[in-house]
Amino acid sequence: MVLPADEWEHLQDQVRRYHNKLVGKYFKNQSPNDISTPKSSLRHACTIKDADTDVMTLMRLWLFEITVGHAQSLQAPIYGIPVQEFRRVTKFKPQIKLHFKEPYDRAIHEDQGFNQVRGEITFRLMEKDSDSISRTDALSWASKIKSDFATPPFEWKKGWFKATYLDIDHGYDLRLLVPSKSEGERIARAVVGMGSDTYSSNNFQFIEHNRSYPAIPGTHRVYGSTVRKARERPRVDLKFTHAQMLIDGKMTAINLVAMAGMRLSQVIETV
Repeated sequence: MVLPADEWEHLQDQVRRYHNKLVGKYFKNQSPNDISTPKSSLRHACTIKDADTDVMTLMRLWLFEITVGHAQSLQAPIYGIPVQEFRRVTKFKPQIKLHFKEPYDRAIHEDQGFNQVRGEITFRLMEKDSDSISRTDALSWASKIKSDFATPPFEWKKGWFKATYLDIDHGYDLRLLVPSKSEGERIARAVVGMGSDTYSSNNFQFIEHNRSYPAIPGTHRVYGSTVRKARERPRVDLKFTHAQMLIDGKMTAINLVAMAGMRLSQVIETV
C-alpha cells in the first residue's frame, strides 16, 4: 500500500475521525453545528474541522479531554481518603503490589460495553520498615518479580470462589477470586515463593458456595440511559502488568517492574 503523500493530512484525518466520534457520543443530546446553547456550543468547539491548523487541532483536543473532562472517564472511580489523612492514623510496613489486567478484546470491551477487569495482589515486607528499606531492596524485589511474574506474564484465572492465604507474621493476607482450589494454591505459592518464606497449606483456605454469578449480567437504566450492569465475580483471565513498592512516608510509589506499553516513569525493570 502506498504511503500518504501528505503525512499531516493523513494524521489529522485519523485524529479527526476518532476524536469526533467520541465528541458525538459524549454530546449525544446536543445537535451538531449549533451554538445556541452552552453545551451545543462546547460540542462545536470540541469538534475538529478539516481546515484546522495543528494548533487548533491540539486546542480542541485539550478542550475536550481536559477542560470539558472527557479524560476523567478513562479512570475508574475509586473510593478513598486523602493520602495525608490516611498516613496520620495508619502505620504500615513496606508493601509490594502486583497489578493485573484483563487483555483488551474489542468484542467484549467495545461491542458488549464491558470494562476491562483489574486485579491486585499485595503483601508486606515484615522484616523492613521505612527507615531500614533501601534502594538495594527495591532492586532485589524488582529482579525477583521480573523473573517470576513478568517473563512470561503471570496469568491469574479469576473466578467466583474465594481463596485466602493468611500468614500475618510474614506479611501475607491474600484474598483471591479463583475458579478452583488448585488455581488459588498456584497463585498463593507463586507469591510466597518469591520471598524467603515457606508456603504452608495450614495458611490456605478455599471457600466454596452454591451461589451463581451470571457471565452476562444484563442492563439497567441509569440517569435515563440503558447501561451494562457491573459483572460480579467475572470469569476472566488477567495478566500481570506492573509491580510497585509502597513505603510509609514516601508519597509516590516505587515502580519495580512494568510490561511493555505501561506508562510509568522511573521503572527499575521493564519487559
